[in-house]
Amino acid sequence: MTPQIIALEKTHEVRRFNCGNDVLNRWLQQTARQHQKNSISQTFVLVKEDEPGTILGFYALSLRSMTPNEELPADVAKKLPWHVPGITLARLAVQEDEQGNRYGEELLVDAMTRSRNASKGVGGWALFIDAKDEKAAAFYLKYGFTPLPSNPLMLFMPFADMPE
Repeated sequence: MTPQIIALEKTHEVRRFNCGNDVLNRWLQQTARQHQKNSISQTFVLVKEDEPGTILGFYALSLRSMTPNEELPADVAKKLPWHVPGITLARLAVQEDEQGNRYGEELLVDAMTRSRNASKGVGGWALFIDAKDEKAAAFYLKYGFTPLPSNPLMLFMPFADMPE
């Protein structure tokens, strides 16, 4: 059956999720629902229709405070106001025994689409990503994200550059 991406619910078995990264595991298990309840971030999970409680992967989105354009590459910044709004992809992880099945790509594409669509209703210039390490940053670079000159672990892609 085809996996689907839906909002995190109480029925999802967060305690069973293990992506191989303790920080990401703990965040999903201890923080995601609190953030969702308090409208700090929204977490989306990838599940199989026939096993709706088992999380194959997840990502979290949140609104971002205005980013000074001086943090962006100079050729991009010159076209923008002093501060630019956006959305942050704060976390993305795939269950350890499901890695290699392209679920990370599926989650990323969904996050990009969801963020782009939200920006059409409320504004926003780009999707920003806080990569946890160089390996994660390399993953996002493959999809066309650009690192900030001041921090190569923070990447962005303007919504206008995302495929429809």
